[in-house]
Amino acid sequence: MKKNFRKDIAVQFLVLFGLWLLLSGHYDLLHITIGFFSALLVVLIHIPLNRYLFYERKITKGHVLNYIRLLFYIPWLIWEIIVASLQVAYLVLHPRIPVDPCIVRFKARLPNPVAKVILGNSITLTPGTLTINIDEDEFTVHALTEYSAESIIRDTMPRRVARLFQKRPQSVVDDVRILKSKKALK
Repeated sequence: MKKNFRKDIAVQFLVLFGLWLLLSGHYDLLHITIGFFSALLVVLIHIPLNRYLFYERKITKGHVLNYIRLLFYIPWLIWEIIVASLQVAYLVLHPRIPVDPCIVRFKARLPNPVAKVILGNSITLTPGTLTINIDEDEFTVHALTEYSAESIIRDTMPRRVARLFQKRPQSVVDDVRILKSKKALK
């Protein structure tokens, strides 16, 4: 086994075990033992998956995830989730339920597949939007209203994701199309 591979496994185990301890809230011998073996089992099941290459592009040195920037991204994303939750609650509680669903298609120039996955998951975590498909650089997102997809259309969220990998990313999103009719969706 390579040294980095062992380090990755140890980090995965520690993160999973730490998450177990944090979420369980029980610190007696039984719960700690169950958490330890659960994290160990997940890591052991995950080891064979590390042999498969799920994407062909290699991540260059300048396009590695910056963990310091990630520490600032997570609270920003949590705030976006809270704001979007309030917007969806307003839509649902409004007497006329002003839902006007649309599909937003856009191209995002991101440095690597990891950045694309982070953007797709961030969009899906934000209530009112759902990433339907990612094909190369083109994203397809369902939104409850055009306003729900505002941070995508204005390039806010994609630029923040790109900033996790690059120091000063230029505009990330282009070729934004908002589709509302059934004909346009085909």
